[in-house]
Amino acid sequence: MIKNNEFIQSCFKNLKQISENDELIFYTLKKDRYIQIIKLKDFKFNVLESGYKHEKFENLDEKELKKLLKALQKIEFPRSNQLWLKVVKK
Repeated sequence: MIKNNEFIQSCFKNLKQISENDELIFYTLKKDRYIQIIKLKDFKFNVLESGYKHEKFENLDEKELKKLLKALQKIEFPRSNQLWLKVVKK
């Protein structure tokens, strides 16, 4: 589990450690909402949002990803203090 205010820092720390096509999934405590980040080649990322909204964002670079995660954090995790982190290796 991680703190919600450490969400973005934890995300980028873990993205540097995982391989291509691996995934990070951040869940709320109740596990009813999540943000899934898939690492692609050349530091590109796909993001799946499932919760209040259901959207898919493709081929984002690091700068776009950080901006998107800040926005999604406010939408999907507005009152969450802690988040579950799941790393999926492919």
